[in-house]
Amino acid sequence: MNERRPHGEHRAAARDSRNRPGGLATMLGIVWRTRRRGILVWSLVLAGSMAFTALAVAGLYDTQAKIQSYADAVTSGNALKAINGHVEGIDTLGGVIQDEFGFMASFLMPLLGISLVAGSTRRDEEAGRLEALLAGRVARQHPVLAALVVATAAIVGTALLFAVGLLVSGVPLSGSVLYAASLGALALVFAALAGVLAQVTRHARGVYTGSLIVLAVAYVLRGVGDVTETWWTWLSPLGWQEKTAPFGPQRWWVLVVPLAVAALLGVAAARLAARRDLGSALLADGAKAAAGSAYAAQPARLRRLRAPARGARLARRRGAADRHARRALAAAAGRDGRQPRARGGDGRAARRGAGRVRRGHPALPRRRRRGVRRPGDRHPARRGGRGRLETRLAGTLSRTGWLLAHGVVLLGGLLVVVLGSSLVLAVATAWSTGSWSELGAILRSGLAYLPAELVLAGLALAAYGWRPRAFPVAWVGYAAMTFVAFLGPGLKFRQWAMDLSPTTHVGNPPVGSVRAVDLLTLGAIGLVLLVVGFVAFRRRGVPQG
Repeated sequence: MNERRPHGEHRAAARDSRNRPGGLATMLGIVWRTRRRGILVWSLVLAGSMAFTALAVAGLYDTQAKIQSYADAVTSGNALKAINGHVEGIDTLGGVIQDEFGFMASFLMPLLGISLVAGSTRRDEEAGRLEALLAGRVARQHPVLAALVVATAAIVGTALLFAVGLLVSGVPLSGSVLYAASLGALALVFAALAGVLAQVTRHARGVYTGSLIVLAVAYVLRGVGDVTETWWTWLSPLGWQEKTAPFGPQRWWVLVVPLAVAALLGVAAARLAARRDLGSALLADGAKAAAGSAYAAQPARLRRLRAPARGARLARRRGAADRHARRALAAAAGRDGRQPRARGGDGRAARRGAGRVRRGHPALPRRRRRGVRRPGDRHPARRGGRGRLETRLAGTLSRTGWLLAHGVVLLGGLLVVVLGSSLVLAVATAWSTGSWSELGAILRSGLAYLPAELVLAGLALAAYGWRPRAFPVAWVGYAAMTFVAFLGPGLKFRQWAMDLSPTTHVGNPPVGSVRAVDLLTLGAIGLVLLVVGFVAFRRRGVPQG
């Protein structure tokens, strides 16, 4: 039984922990060696996307008349303002680039900071990798400090690549640097927030869930503030990035706000890490029953039969944050339903309003469900699920039953997300226009995207079933589809490039028509990939890298 240490002894131990020499340098090296591949992939993908977008926009809008026509089109209503933000200087080349790339950047840059910090703090602690390090000369606050330092370096490097890409496309130096710096400051805020949440929550999924909820709220606040032209925008980190106006008045002083907030959150994360015990969290789990539960008293056979349902409940909880974010986005997109009707057959606003809340829902199994092995970990029991799946499958629980339980929950979550976001979009549109006649059409258009998203789910399951190490193929497919769906129409990609995205074959509901044969073809492809995933999972080894 652990004895409780006197308060003075606890403070002395904490002071001794903070004064350990060389621990931070050691931790910096460890974080860099374990995260360098992910950092390079994130930075190159983001910088490449920015450079490609900038060069494509520069080639497409090569005269001031074309740029002005673009500005007139996207500022004719509030729907695109709610999605992309209020771009000051939209009548410049840089403003067009910001409008085209801003939607992706507002989510991908925060995710860069969140993923780097969460992976180097709470996830490593949860896996038990920090226990041995903290027994030596590494202090309790050193892991989070090292994660923040490495994440900051990665964000700064990515921002520099952004600036270079803008300069190459012909954007002036001052605007390029300010826009890149504003995106970097945005990522720093969420990296520091992830550092705080790593001390508050007990699991890595709590860090991601909390960060994504804050990001969704920030997106809604920025959208409401831009549409109503009120101070609500200043309540959002996304609003701080927007208010720098890199291609308009250029308010450099606004950068002080996100940098100061990031610094305060970083200090808070370090202080909290120094005061809490390893494996603990400020938000502890709920109180446990003193006696065993009714479930524990059930026969072992019944418990084994219910094992897939337990995993299904965990998967259902992980999708809650994504559902809330998508519904908030749908509400913002439908805030002004007049623009699609006013724009007529062009359909640009409708694609970005109705389509974006449905396209590309990541109906992908989480890495923790990959079959107990993770590339790069030497000990098989620490890979993926850290040995839990192997022991569960050693009993009467079948592979098919385990995978089917998770698949049903994920596909059910996909259906809930699509229907929920479509309903929110329909209600918001009807409320803004005063007409409820299009409610059914918007709901049907949401269901039309299900076969395309089933293809993504099938690709993910096929990669996972064949070999867990091949799972990044699913994320590559998701990223490619998202890039084509979001930027393809605006940058006028060639048709063969547009056809690479499953959402292209859906059409453009609710503005355009939908071909039933295309939806059936997408559904058939998705089902074939799902079957391939189940068959491959039954035949491969567990654990397997």
